[in-house]
Amino acid sequence: MITHLRNVEIQTPDPAELLPFYEDVWGLSRVAETGGRIRLRGRGPEHHVLTLSTGEDQLLGGIGLAAGSEDDVAKLTERLRGESVEILTANETRVEFLDPEGRRIEVTCGIPGHTDPSPKSYGPDRLSHIVLNTVNLAAAKDFYTRVLGFQVSDTYENDQMVFLRCNAQHHSVVLAQGEWTSLNHVAFEVRDTDEVMKALGRMRKAGFDTVWGPGRHGPGGNVFCYFIDPVGNVIEYTAELLEVGDDWVPGEWARTQENADVWGTGGGITPAVVKAMSNPPRKPV
Repeated sequence: MITHLRNVEIQTPDPAELLPFYEDVWGLSRVAETGGRIRLRGRGPEHHVLTLSTGEDQLLGGIGLAAGSEDDVAKLTERLRGESVEILTANETRVEFLDPEGRRIEVTCGIPGHTDPSPKSYGPDRLSHIVLNTVNLAAAKDFYTRVLGFQVSDTYENDQMVFLRCNAQHHSVVLAQGEWTSLNHVAFEVRDTDEVMKALGRMRKAGFDTVWGPGRHGPGGNVFCYFIDPVGNVIEYTAELLEVGDDWVPGEWARTQENADVWGTGGGITPAVVKAMSNPPRKPV
């Protein structure tokens, strides 16, 4: 039903001020500006992988998912009508709704991709995955699997984190138990480990050092380097995410530094990075 993760929207008070970072430093390319939203593509064919919109820093504006066909959109829409969620828009090629914790999700089909190559010689090829902090992980897991059709690939013990897939990639959405609903981090994929290391070197030259990494995760097996963008979003360059088949048996991983970084090269995830990933609300709850 859902074939892949298309894009993510993040908010900032002045998208134009944040734009140079994502274009010149991170390596995306602007493709459209409509309704106060700036859309940027990666080096792959997806129309856009990131949208910058006006709002409060570090808030998640929305998540874009791809459906395989109009029939899949129709089936999902019908399924959503049987749930206690708000449907914002529904037609033959698009359904937009709020998930149980109020995140805006858009599922579309038939959006043409780019046939021309990216103007950038560096930067991410595509959006890899998004990690969401959730206050009710059991309910979120139920919704994303039972309603949206994701499958569980792996978990950290006691469902502290749940890795969800919608294709052969080990995960495209990850649910993390949190004190509030918020964006944990966004991961962008480059071709291989060599490209991760080149990206790290380029980021350092631009004055943005890694806050965790380089290393390799246990669940998913992907190489990682984490950074913080100018307004506080945790973002990741990643590569070599594990591909799995229908015969994959989910595992439960102990929540240890050794499993978070099996190489032991990342320097350990610090309390400051944990706080940044927890993304506390800017206003009293």
